[in-house]
Amino acid sequence: VEEQYYILFPLALLFSFKYFKKYLIHILIISFLVSLISANWISFNNQSFSFYFLFTRMWELLAGSILAYLESQIGRNYNKNNFKTIILPSVGLTLIIHSIFFFHDQMFHPSFYTLSPIIGVCLIIWYSNKDEIITKILSSKLFVGIGLISYSLYLWHYPIFAFARETNFFDGHILYKFFFIFVAFLLSIFSFFFIEKPFRDKRFQFKKIITIFLVTIIFLIS
Repeated sequence: VEEQYYILFPLALLFSFKYFKKYLIHILIISFLVSLISANWISFNNQSFSFYFLFTRMWELLAGSILAYLESQIGRNYNKNNFKTIILPSVGLTLIIHSIFFFHDQMFHPSFYTLSPIIGVCLIIWYSNKDEIITKILSSKLFVGIGLISYSLYLWHYPIFAFARETNFFDGHILYKFFFIFVAFLLSIFSFFFIEKPFRDKRFQFKKIITIFLVTIIFLIS
């Protein structure tokens, strides 16, 4: 869904910016609302289709696009003593935590339910500033570090927990689950420093990247 968005959205944005620049924010908001309403309706009728269909997922990404547009046009006026600046980041974090503990497999997603974490993220982004407590917490080395390895962690946890589940390794013990979370973190740290960072280095030779890819693919096929 993200890759489709990254390919198609810039083209749509360039077209809108060239021919409908005056109405760009209107286009973003209308697209957001149409996508959200469609997502809610389709999820109740075809959950899988709604989850993987770009049109029903793009409203989540468009929420960030709307924030970016507003910041570029009107900016954000911070006042650390302002009620909204003090309260709303905490409200945003509460909405995200709520989704972590109260969302379950039977809930329709994406739908109006998904607004909870999306609004939460938007509140934190819009009202974040260096003097605000939630910003300070999320800017700490611990959370920044988890953010840096998050994509590796996202990739690693799938095979680790899938194999553990298929082999009945958990055996009902929650300690095993914590052990596998620990393993996923270790592997993520390793792959961040030895795969992600080197491959992002512009000095890293393209031939080496191709060689590594080919060797990896041959190994996996074998």
